[in-house]
Amino acid sequence: MTGYVICASCGARIKANRERCLRCDEPLVAAAPAPAPVRLPDWLTASSGRMLMFGAAASLVVLLAATLVWESRSGPAVDDVARPAPGAPLTASRPGTPARPGEAATREPFTAVTALDSSRLAGAAYSSGDLASAKAHFEEAVAKNPDDPDAINGVGQILARQGQVDEAIQRFTRAIQLAPNKWTYHFNLAHAEGQLGHWDNAIAEYRTAAGLFPQDYATQYNLAMALHKRGDDERAVGEFKRAIELAPSEASFHLSLGISLEKTGKVADAQREYAQYLDMEPSAPEAEKLKAHIQALASGQTATQAAPPTVPKTPQGRPD
Repeated sequence: MTGYVICASCGARIKANRERCLRCDEPLVAAAPAPAPVRLPDWLTASSGRMLMFGAAASLVVLLAATLVWESRSGPAVDDVARPAPGAPLTASRPGTPARPGEAATREPFTAVTALDSSRLAGAAYSSGDLASAKAHFEEAVAKNPDDPDAINGVGQILARQGQVDEAIQRFTRAIQLAPNKWTYHFNLAHAEGQLGHWDNAIAEYRTAAGLFPQDYATQYNLAMALHKRGDDERAVGEFKRAIELAPSEASFHLSLGISLEKTGKVADAQREYAQYLDMEPSAPEAEKLKAHIQALASGQTATQAAPPTVPKTPQGRPD
């Protein structure tokens, strides 16, 4: 099965055989493989009602984003498929225009540089897995500038990683109040709401994030997944199709689309998407069971009747 790397520029999970990132178009540098982004439906695993929330990782994800060093720029990344893997950048910004000549000279020299230094230290600590130090550095940046949305968002990311999701939501909400047009903050808030099963809130925030960064496949995929998790597969189908348009090489998107199509009774369309997934990932661990499921559907069996024997769950990293 094709390996994956994490884009160093935006944190997206990308196939290792690609030269450039699908999300930010930056050259890819080999990195440690990220976990597979798709959790299988009930008829493929023993875990009922659990699928991946995103990105790309994406356990595509959802975290996830450009490095903290570049967060001071306006405008880009991630959770899980589209999630950043552990050590991936915490935040991202939408592509923006370069700073105008002389713009840097107008910035207050001491507070800005000090806050940036703290954020850099936080980013380095986060990348090394030292969440306690990362949190301390972010909190130091907030103490120096209580209205620094990037630092507040960084604290939220650490809190989410530590399982303090309610507190993380408060930080993301505050960051949005300070910078309402930063898509990353809406993405992070959506992911946190999804962790708590607040699907209506998650969907609303993913929609806002998608509006601010419409070309981000991770946001689009996570929006579709949130709709699926809420049980709204009719709407999820359209959003999955949009995610496929943005990232046609992501095989797992076809599997997810097939699941929602089957949920809505469009069995023939679901079979087509399952077949497309197998064409793109013929050596996937679930390939044989999916083939059996396709054959069972073709013979007129229901999803329950067609369910193959249970397979072990693949451990998944928690979305960032």
